[in-house]
Amino acid sequence: MRLLLTLVFTLSSAEVGSQKSIKVHSYDSLITYLTTGADLRYFFNTSICDDSASTSKADVPMFGGKIKLFVAYNDSENGSGQTIFSHVQYIDENIKDLNVDIHTLWITNDTAMIFWGKPGVFLNNTADMNVTMCNWTKGEGNIWVKPHRQQKQMESFKEIKTMLTSGEEVRWVVNTKGCKCPLDPDDCGDGSFGNTIKDFKIMKDGSITFSASTTFFEFFPWQFTRLLSFGHLYQNNTATFKMAYLDPTTWKEGDNDMLSCPLGSKSSTEGVNFFINGT
Repeated sequence: MRLLLTLVFTLSSAEVGSQKSIKVHSYDSLITYLTTGADLRYFFNTSICDDSASTSKADVPMFGGKIKLFVAYNDSENGSGQTIFSHVQYIDENIKDLNVDIHTLWITNDTAMIFWGKPGVFLNNTADMNVTMCNWTKGEGNIWVKPHRQQKQMESFKEIKTMLTSGEEVRWVVNTKGCKCPLDPDDCGDGSFGNTIKDFKIMKDGSITFSASTTFFEFFPWQFTRLLSFGHLYQNNTATFKMAYLDPTTWKEGDNDMLSCPLGSKSSTEGVNFFINGT
């Protein structure tokens, strides 16, 4: 299991009412926000980061966006955690040669290790990969949380279905310690992963399926990986998830994680939690 969980965090009404976004200053806060379904944005200007770590100065990117599919895990031996997410865009710098611009962030404590490159549409070119280190807690990059006055955690299948079929945006987060893993019955790991449901399908048996995907760069081995997440929510308030790691060129599957999770609640966030962020 490649996968992190921590605390529960709430915003005071004064904090929510006084500012549109709040800067995140620590790794613990970042994980807390991620695992409680918050809306997180980021911006990095790599020109102010560690020049010595960069493999090339031909392209020093400034980029930003919203954290979508993320994976986090806890390294209990070293007492630290790591969160991974990617910024992926298709580009047409040369209209006859479409390409992909990928920035992958590996965040460990106060360090954001940023990899970037243009691997081609088949994601098979790693020759021009660049890397730099940013201390994001000291201004070499910024992460903000956009607070919502009426964030609500949903605790039943019926409630989640009602929100989805009413056009609401629902965010989900799996806390792996509360799940069972048939491929590794003894250990689901101590981690988390999550995203926002953008598309879903209601099956003949009434269950709901959804998926998410991203491409990220792994520095060991030096390659890109496609990450696909498949979720299946059942009427008995349980869900199953598959995390598939694929070779981006051949689509051959690597390590897969299978999880069976109960629906979390306000009293216990173990398992899978669903949130709706009101205005």
